[in-house]
Amino acid sequence: MKKIITCSLCLALCACGETRVVDLQNEREVSTMQNVMELEYRDWTSTAETMTKSMLESKAFAAHKNPVIAIGNIVNDTAQRFDTDILTKKIRTTLVKSGVAKIATNFSGEDTTSNVVRNIRNNDEYDATTIASKGTLIAPNMSLSGKMLQRNLKLQSGWFSSTDTRVEYYLQLTLTDLKTGLSVWEDEKPIIKEGDHAPTW
Repeated sequence: MKKIITCSLCLALCACGETRVVDLQNEREVSTMQNVMELEYRDWTSTAETMTKSMLESKAFAAHKNPVIAIGNIVNDTAQRFDTDILTKKIRTTLVKSGVAKIATNFSGEDTTSNVVRNIRNNDEYDATTIASKGTLIAPNMSLSGKMLQRNLKLQSGWFSSTDTRVEYYLQLTLTDLKTGLSVWEDEKPIIKEGDHAPTW
């Protein structure tokens, strides 16, 4: 009997530790993902969609025939460590696919190949006609910058209940016209979560 109980307990513990792969193309699976207090996939996707839609529906690109955006500084002022490209990559991908704007990858140092190619102009091993000539790089005329903020608030739900935390995330973005230095579009999306195990500094 003891062996049966021990085996059952081991099986139960193993079952609890199973890994489930979520099919992100399946809306039902995504909607049933376990909720967490940190920023995660659904937050990034929803925020990117909201911000991009807001940007495209505004008249921010009206002043430029060919808008070229440089990705500026996106500050992560939260208790979590993550690369802000998680958000900006989704936004820029949608913008490029829309055909409305282009991204200046060389300007921000993201793509170094453009400079490497230009540094081989005097190398006889390369056909000079295949190397990009001077004055062909396109400078950005707009920049996208932003900030991610986090605010934790303690919640007291009852005398005998544990204290939960409300975590308020504010994702802010600004699009600047580099010719005038003026903001041509701004938006903010709050993400509010309540529960325990809130990320703290």
